[in-house]
Amino acid sequence: MSAVRLLVLGAIVRRGIAHGYRVFQDITSWKAETWTNVKRGSIYHALEKLESGEMIVAEDSGDLTKLGPSRTEYKVTEKGRAEFISLLESALKSNDFQLLSAGIAFMEILPRQRVLELLEERLASLKDVEHFLHTLPTEQIPSEPSKHPELIGVWIGYFEYMIEATQKLMQSIESGNYLFLGEKKEEGEI
Repeated sequence: MSAVRLLVLGAIVRRGIAHGYRVFQDITSWKAETWTNVKRGSIYHALEKLESGEMIVAEDSGDLTKLGPSRTEYKVTEKGRAEFISLLESALKSNDFQLLSAGIAFMEILPRQRVLELLEERLASLKDVEHFLHTLPTEQIPSEPSKHPELIGVWIGYFEYMIEATQKLMQSIESGNYLFLGEKKEEGEI
């Protein structure tokens, strides 16, 4: 799965209709290149693949005030929306940092309870990996890299942190932070 594909679909879903340069501007304004491997070329490549896969289609926004050259505008199809939701759900369960980051960026597009269910699956997976890492044999003078106590220690520390971070995210969501699909702002909220 590609974080870029999720980001491109998500950018169009958020806007309804967007041209490639707008998608690029949105993704770069989010500083996504700092938490994924997204590049300008990968955005345009993803747009081409999504269009050929009938996940996005050319659509005219009717905006007559556009400046500059004519640009193809896209909207997400039903097939594309299903792909976006599938990618988003997979990302929120993923142990891959780039995918998780892209998933968190769009998590409010799902219902709150669904996000919590997906993060619970992620948490269980992280705990399984951490438990496994504690069972690995180590040697003070390692005969091979897989038995190096410092390497295993780094990985245990990483997974302990990811468990803690996932629990904090879940607590934040459970406490009512963020506005998820189907929820409305209360009057007077900004």
